[in-house]
Amino acid sequence: MINSLVAWTRLWALIRKEFVVMLMDKGTRKILILPIIIQSILFGYGATFNLEQVPYVIFQDSADQSAVSLVHQINNNKTFTLVKACPDEFCFNEAINHGDALLGIYIANDFAKSKTIFVATDARNTSSANTALGYISSIVNRYNQEQKERLGIFGGINIDYRYFYNVNNYTRYSIMTGMILALSMIQVMMLSSLSVSREREEGTFDMMLMAPLTPIEILIGKAFPPTFIAVAQGLCLFLICVLWFDIPFQGNFASLVFVITIFSLCIVGIGLAISALTNTSQQSVVIAFTIVLPTIILSGMITPRDAMPQFMQYISLVNPFYYGLEALRRIYLEGQTLMQVFHLLLPLLGIGTVTLSSAVYLFRGKLG
Repeated sequence: MINSLVAWTRLWALIRKEFVVMLMDKGTRKILILPIIIQSILFGYGATFNLEQVPYVIFQDSADQSAVSLVHQINNNKTFTLVKACPDEFCFNEAINHGDALLGIYIANDFAKSKTIFVATDARNTSSANTALGYISSIVNRYNQEQKERLGIFGGINIDYRYFYNVNNYTRYSIMTGMILALSMIQVMMLSSLSVSREREEGTFDMMLMAPLTPIEILIGKAFPPTFIAVAQGLCLFLICVLWFDIPFQGNFASLVFVITIFSLCIVGIGLAISALTNTSQQSVVIAFTIVLPTIILSGMITPRDAMPQFMQYISLVNPFYYGLEALRRIYLEGQTLMQVFHLLLPLLGIGTVTLSSAVYLFRGKLG
């Protein structure tokens, strides 16, 4: 009995000591609290399939009263935001091709006879496309019901819909093309963020400082391997998409490699900056993991970006994964050229310059 009591006393003393060490350390407290708060906010607001806004374009080639009345109901719906009223089919297609509109409505000049509207959705993100199509179907059904109850008109307006860039509306088209960058980012972020902190723990960092290398040379030496791995992993996933899942590749291979490389440099820059700032591998892993989740959620890869609150959409504008994902999907699924996605590459290059420059600055501080 006495021995058991002594054993429990020793055990309780050890447990209490561990709690004190854990809670008294400032770095550990941040690890315990901040990631939970950040991720709760992100999942609470960002991980939603309910579209707050549906940007749409319309090409109305009929003045039929039913068409005018239906368009009026769509315009009065707060969920739908009119991007452009197009005078021709070219304008209509361009608005969807450039990503300005998630949904396009075409009312042909024979509408009075056919009573059919044509709806095109950008299915590069299948969840957004299906949700937007569901919204427009709900409005049309409600309009038909009103016509039936008020005027006794049966049949009403029909919808003929098309999915752009993903004809069969396969979810894997949007998920797997996004994973080309996502899986590479997760592993490379971990590799680069552990680069310095692991060496510091193992005691080899001081030996590296004795080598005749400048901070920029050290940065290049540490940035090249994870960047190479990121590109290699991205190309492996690309081959899986094409050869195993039969997702047709519409673009130029060199353009795809260029986007993956620029994106990888951005992520490696972030990882090296984390590694230079932290003192332990544990801190590096937690910070890297805390950054990876928001990066994926705010990109629009899984849940629609338009479903997020406005302030989160603004935050996503500094997210390299958002620009990389948009550029890669347009090259892969649409066959766009580098010039056509240049407006997405410019911010990606800017973010890469900032992250790598920050890493050089932090390395100078560590080496100084």
